[in-house]
Amino acid sequence: MKKGKNIGITIAVLVLFGFAFYGYMGGFGQVTVSKESFGPTEIYYVTHKGAYKDIGNSWDRFQKEWESVGITNCDSLAIYLDGPDTEQAKLRSVLGCRFEGLSFEQKKQVSLKFKTFSIPRMDGLSASFPFKNFLSYFLAPTKVYPKFQEILIAESSQTSVAIEIYGGSSQPVNSIGFFMPVGVSRDVFKSLEEAFQ
Repeated sequence: MKKGKNIGITIAVLVLFGFAFYGYMGGFGQVTVSKESFGPTEIYYVTHKGAYKDIGNSWDRFQKEWESVGITNCDSLAIYLDGPDTEQAKLRSVLGCRFEGLSFEQKKQVSLKFKTFSIPRMDGLSASFPFKNFLSYFLAPTKVYPKFQEILIAESSQTSVAIEIYGGSSQPVNSIGFFMPVGVSRDVFKSLEEAFQ
C-alpha cells in the first residue's frame, strides 16, 4: 500500500514538473499574429534536405564553413520550401546568414564560397515565440504555424514558403521570429529550389 502511494506521489510530481516546464517554455502562452513586411535582405546559404530533426548537423557544418573565411557572427534565418505533409526525406530547407554587418572583404569572401539569394520585400504574416533552449526550435513551430494556417484559411490566402528568423549567433537569443509571405509567387524562390537539383 505504501509502495503504491509513493508511486502515485512520484507520478504526480512528474506531471506537475512537466506542466511547469511546458509553461516555462511558453507552451501555455498565446501566439499573436500580425501583418507585417519582411525584407529586402540578401543572404548566403547552404541547403539541407531531409528531416528537420537532423538540421542541427547542417547548421554546425555551415558554421564551420563561414568561420573558415573569417566570419564571427551569423545573423541567421531559414527558409522552408515544403509543407508539413511532405515526406521527411524530401523536406528542403535553406539555412542562411544575412549580409548586413559584413565588411566589403567579408562579403566578397562569402560570395566566392557560398550561393547567395536576395529576399525581396514581402508582405505577410508575422509572429514571434520566446526562446528558452534548443527545445524551443521544436515547440515554437507547433504553436505558431497552426495560427498562421487559421488566418490563411479564413482569408482564403496562400503562402509560398515559411521563414524563421533566429538572430545573431554570437548574441543571446530571446525569441524566434516567424514570417509567411502572402500573395508572393513561388517563382521568387525558384533559384533556391534549383539549388537542390
